[in-house]
Amino acid sequence: LANTWNPAATPGRAGATFPINYLPHPPEIDEPYPEAPSDGYLTASFYSFIDIPKSELPEMRTKLLKTWKEDFGIVGRIYIWHTGINAQMSIPRDQVKDFRVSLEEHDVFRGKIPPFNWAVNHGRAFKSLHIRIRPLVAAGEEYDLEVISHQPTYLTAQEWDRELNEMRSKDKPVTLIDMRNFYEYGTNYAGDSAATSDVGRFEGAMRLDVDTFREQIKQVADICKDKDKPVYMYCTGGIRCSVAGAILKSKGCTNVKTLKGGVIAYGRHVKDGIIEKSRSTYKGLNFTFDKRLGERITDDTLAKCFHCGGPCDIYTNCSNGSCNLLFIQCPSCAKKYQHTCGNPKCIERVKADPETIQNLREPPMWNYRQRVRPYEAFRAAGIALKQQQQQQQR
Repeated sequence: LANTWNPAATPGRAGATFPINYLPHPPEIDEPYPEAPSDGYLTASFYSFIDIPKSELPEMRTKLLKTWKEDFGIVGRIYIWHTGINAQMSIPRDQVKDFRVSLEEHDVFRGKIPPFNWAVNHGRAFKSLHIRIRPLVAAGEEYDLEVISHQPTYLTAQEWDRELNEMRSKDKPVTLIDMRNFYEYGTNYAGDSAATSDVGRFEGAMRLDVDTFREQIKQVADICKDKDKPVYMYCTGGIRCSVAGAILKSKGCTNVKTLKGGVIAYGRHVKDGIIEKSRSTYKGLNFTFDKRLGERITDDTLAKCFHCGGPCDIYTNCSNGSCNLLFIQCPSCAKKYQHTCGNPKCIERVKADPETIQNLREPPMWNYRQRVRPYEAFRAAGIALKQQQQQQQR
């Protein structure tokens, strides 16, 4: 579309014209627009690998922050880097077309931003707009556009299911790798032992029990020592697999395939009935790092409450702001533990009056730079809770 659209047919809002080598996408490229909930916001993501001079990033950030916030009312989390842009945002539905036109008028983005990857569930998923100058994904080292140019093969949701099902029907081994982190595929703590538990996944997927994307890259490289063996990868929205797939191909892997648009795009196919829910090879919830904390793909509940171990895949944050631990909690346990993680300190704090809470100003309980896993925190909290209960019984 970038090189076939006639700009004269749809001029920009100011009647802008464009050089022939930067033909814009048509403003209708993102249609049909989904229905918006009562707050009027649609949630979408997109990414693109673009050569942007590092010296231009600070000014670009300032201008985008002002324009996208003031002109379009956008909220979200956007990363810009000298290799491109990675964006997750919520935008008022009535501003979507004008926003697309603004992208096609932009000297850097014109013709280079693909159709928006619409979410499964919509609404204002972010409090405000943040645009940060940082790598698009934390791969652990710099990968330039030459490496990223070795892109994997992209499969639509239907192609993805067809290829995987065909290989399984022929009893061929399938290397299917989940490139998400432990929050996205889920961890569980119940009772005295820790265990992993799926929030949502594709059937038969291999999960890499690591904390960072850079660690995943190393493990995937070890798994893919047979350079000609077919490898299938998926992530939430696609960008991690684009980067990981490019790295693998740059190192000689010849048959790397990924799900176009990630679980988000697959889930939208299920929601729209293109893929029957009963035939969906993805089961459960798709976790999202925003206010929604997840999108329902199928009705399967694969995870468990971190407290009681009952079926549950509802993510929540501890209501004690100094804790803010993200974990899975059923409604019954949420009521029982005052919507906290159950740590006695957290329960005591949320029971205090607002003025007391404000005056306490306690430091954070966890160092999130160290990638605190919920079950590790629950092990410590569970021990403390048991000790308190034992003292009360005495």
